[in-house]
Amino acid sequence: MDQSKGKSDRGFVADIDEVRYASKSMSELIDLLKSQAAIERTVAARILATRTEVLTVEFLLAALKIEQKLYPKLEICRSLAKLGILSVPGLVKQLGTIGKNQHNAVSIEPFKKKSCPLPRDIAARTLIRIGVVALPAICDVIKGKEISKISEAIDALGFICYQNPQQKYLEQLLGCYTKYHSSDLIRWKILRAMSAFPASLPFLEEQLLTEINPAIVQEIKRSIKLAKSKV
Repeated sequence: MDQSKGKSDRGFVADIDEVRYASKSMSELIDLLKSQAAIERTVAARILATRTEVLTVEFLLAALKIEQKLYPKLEICRSLAKLGILSVPGLVKQLGTIGKNQHNAVSIEPFKKKSCPLPRDIAARTLIRIGVVALPAICDVIKGKEISKISEAIDALGFICYQNPQQKYLEQLLGCYTKYHSSDLIRWKILRAMSAFPASLPFLEEQLLTEINPAIVQEIKRSIKLAKSKV
C-alpha cells in the first residue's frame, strides 16, 4: 500500500487541506465528525477547536468514545486540550472509560525512564495537556468513590505535578493512600505518582520498610530516586 494512501485512510490531513472547510457551520462540523471518511472527521475535530460553544466539548467527547482511526482520535484529543478548562468537566467524567489500555493490575515490568510515566488512559493524557488548571477537578475525582476513575486521576495528577511542581497536592495522594491501602493497584499508582513530590520522601522511605509486593517495592525505590533529584 502506498504510504500516503495508508495515512489518508487513517485520517491524516495536512494543515492546508482544512481551508475549504473553515467556513462550515457548527451543525455541519458535527455532521462531519460522523462522516464515513476519516479525513473529514479529522478536519472537523481540528476546526472545532476554534469553536468555544460548550456543546463543542460534548460532541468531541462523543466522537472520541467511538473513533477507531489514529489521526481523527489524535485530532479530537488535541482539540479538547486546546479548549482547555472547558473540556475538563467532560474529560474527568470519562476517566477510565475510553479504550482498554489502562492498568488493571500492578505491572511487574519496571518503568525504566527517568520521568513520571505517561498515563495510559486517553482522557488522563488529554487532561495532562491541559495542565495545572485541571488539577482541582482531578482531585475531586481522587476524593470520590469510583476506583476506575481514581486510578487514572492519580496518574494524571502525578504527571502534571512532575512537570509543574505543585506540592500542595501531595495531601490528596496521602489521603487516598490511607483510604485505599488494601488495593495493590491504587497503592502502586500513588507511590509512583509521589515521584513528583520531594516532600514525600519520608513517607516513601517508611513504606519501603513495610511493603511486601516486589513490583511496588521497585516503584518506591524509583520514586525515591526521582523525588531526591527534585530536591
